[in-house]
Amino acid sequence: MTVQPQLNRPEPGFVGKVLIVALVVALLVASWRMAAVFMLAFGGVIVAVALNNLARPLEKLWRVPHHAALAIVTVGLVLVAGGFLAMFGTEASAQFSALFAQLPAAWEATREWLNTWAAGRWLLELTDSAQPGANALLSALPVASSAFGFLANMALILVLGIYLAADPDTYIKGVLRLFPPSRRARAETIMAEASDDIRKLLIAMTLDMIFLGFITGFGLWLVGAPYPFPLGILSGVSVFVPYIGPIVATIPGLLLALSVRPELALYAGIVYLIAQQLEGNVSLPLLQRWTVSIPPVLSLLSLVGFGLLFGLWGVLLATPLAVVTVRIVRRAYVEDVLEANPH
Repeated sequence: MTVQPQLNRPEPGFVGKVLIVALVVALLVASWRMAAVFMLAFGGVIVAVALNNLARPLEKLWRVPHHAALAIVTVGLVLVAGGFLAMFGTEASAQFSALFAQLPAAWEATREWLNTWAAGRWLLELTDSAQPGANALLSALPVASSAFGFLANMALILVLGIYLAADPDTYIKGVLRLFPPSRRARAETIMAEASDDIRKLLIAMTLDMIFLGFITGFGLWLVGAPYPFPLGILSGVSVFVPYIGPIVATIPGLLLALSVRPELALYAGIVYLIAQQLEGNVSLPLLQRWTVSIPPVLSLLSLVGFGLLFGLWGVLLATPLAVVTVRIVRRAYVEDVLEANPH
């Protein structure tokens, strides 16, 4: 038997090691700087999945081509949004403007009320001591520099989503070519499963948002709280940041109610408590039986982790990011690596 001589590869010298370290650091910095691009692309994927979900029934019922169904859905959504803005846009804008304009005065009224008792003064001292740290944390987040920048990113995500939804096969095949030929079928299966997870998650979150928003807004209207319509919308939208979002959304409503009278703040707090209990114990469990369920600890950790990595967009998209990550880790690592090679 002939033994093949081993090739002795020379170990890189000091300069070579420095260059390797510099290359790794440069790649890490580039990845960090490209985080915004990654989040925009991921947001476009979510929009594409949503558009395809709406277009698929039209393709089956009316037997129209995919591009025609997508065009019908896109135009329909634009018309619905335009009609909603035409009928309620002015009133909704006025109520939201008045809501945010009243918050500083509501906070001052709340401070005056808290100053009347000892526990309230302790709470104010705790809030004032935590304010510099909170401001530093918010300033450290790479959020959009202005509302215009945020809206521009939203518009870009919508455009990316339309392009991805119009020709998904081209982009899927392009991604699959990054894998070895022997792994492409498995990668395509995992991508399809992740897409289905996002589809179910979007449907569940939309239904949950409508449920919580309606219950909260209707309850605040019943007790006579100010601005029940925008506060209900705010509570509904907060579902996209699980656990933390609904809690934070209660603050404006409680402050405004407290600025009117303490009893109204108590009634508003009861409304928020009942609405969130119904959402957490009735609506969400029913939806999680059909869609992907993520443990609460993992959801909270994903909020923190993706928020630190990607800033505001990481917080907003933490749940779908966590769903996709769990799917990839479970299929590509746990099943294909650990369980396939137990020894």
